[in-house]
Amino acid sequence: MIGLYANVAARVPDAILRDIHYVAREENSDKSKIVRELLAEGIKSKLLDLSLKKYSRREVSLGRAAELAKIPLADFMVKAAERKIPLNYSVESVKKDFKAALKAK
Repeated sequence: MIGLYANVAARVPDAILRDIHYVAREENSDKSKIVRELLAEGIKSKLLDLSLKKYSRREVSLGRAAELAKIPLADFMVKAAERKIPLNYSVESVKKDFKAALKAK
């Protein structure tokens, strides 16, 4: 939900806390904003890693993997290629993804 925030408590090592303070000072920002940005980047990276793993194990289709990663299909294909994950894209998958793309318009 955009614009809604919830409090999350987490214990972090002192070294990480010092790094958060440092980044906040360098960017003239507050710690909460820095932590939110870092969490967003981390979650985005983790979603991509998980979706690439599922795709490489053939647990999900190419289109579904891109959805799970929350990135466009073309971007997901580039990420898969960068990690040397071969495309397992059958004719049936092409038809399914094409139909889904047409519905999305």
